[in-house]
Amino acid sequence: MTASDVTVLESVLRRDRLLVTAALVGVIAIAWIWVLLGAGLGMSAGGMTRGSGMPGMTDMMMAPAVWTPGYALLMFAMWWVMMAAKMLPSAAPMLLLFARVNRTERARERPFVPTGIFGAGYLAAWGGFSALATGLQ
Repeated sequence: MTASDVTVLESVLRRDRLLVTAALVGVIAIAWIWVLLGAGLGMSAGGMTRGSGMPGMTDMMMAPAVWTPGYALLMFAMWWVMMAAKMLPSAAPMLLLFARVNRTERARERPFVPTGIFGAGYLAAWGGFSALATGLQ
């Protein structure tokens, strides 16, 4: 491998790492914004805490929601996006390591799994948890 080959390889590795990191930051930011805006439930995260019996808060009780299929889907989405917002930051080092291993496998012309598919599997596992949480709720 020549010096120019090494320089090109290092450039590609930096770009790939930057792309994976930017995608993770984007997904995490969008998930947190949606959760903080109320996750489609019609009130902000601050509004959801009112009436929870915390000191200084009003003692107003929230009326229980009517569980329609649409509401159940909304609750599932709330759980899933909340899990993505909270769990993807801790998975970021593993996703970056997976991307690095894939680059090595691709360079050796061996079979590899794209990092997006690996990340989608992680999110699918949390989707299963979200379905369970929605059912229990």
